[in-house]
Amino acid sequence: MKDLIIVGAGGFGREAFSLARYLNYLKPRWNIKGFINDIPDALDGHDIDGKIIGTIKDWQPSENEVFAMGISSPAGKEKVATLLKARGAQFVTLIHPAALISEYVKIGEGCMINGYATIGTGTKIGNFVNIAASMVGQDAVIGDYSTTTGYANITNAIIGRKVFVGSHAVILNKLKVGDEAYVGAGSVVITNVKPGTKVFGNPAKKIDF
Repeated sequence: MKDLIIVGAGGFGREAFSLARYLNYLKPRWNIKGFINDIPDALDGHDIDGKIIGTIKDWQPSENEVFAMGISSPAGKEKVATLLKARGAQFVTLIHPAALISEYVKIGEGCMINGYATIGTGTKIGNFVNIAASMVGQDAVIGDYSTTTGYANITNAIIGRKVFVGSHAVILNKLKVGDEAYVGAGSVVITNVKPGTKVFGNPAKKIDF
């Protein structure tokens, strides 16, 4: 049985830890060792059984270890995944049993699909993508390192790499959201979003902050 280590001990890391424990309860798969995190007191004040066993910057993966990505920031995920994979780390994908995933869906390495997410037929999800309790329509494409938070609605749109989609945002049919864009909570996207752009509102408009 492989040892599983959660990368990141913030809120998203604790969510990954909880999901991994639940999956283990349903069917033993891993020995969950704990978290690696560069802030040693990140778990202080939180009621959780796991502990921080080392830092990300210093961790040297062993052959018996696999990792689960517990970071939500697209840029943070890319930085950490690149660092650890260069040292030989292998990442697992965590999928909650309550997620509804249709046929012919492709899901990459190091993803986390939370409970009550709905993913339509033909969708392609890249590596290190986080999908909370969101709806992703048929034939959508979500690029590497992107994150959706709760109750986002992505139709058959194309989402680039390192995109953040806020809670309750809606992205309409066949639109394109460029790499490193940020779609604010509650936004309704009715036109393409250029790479690196932050949009908010209904309809969503570019905003600087």
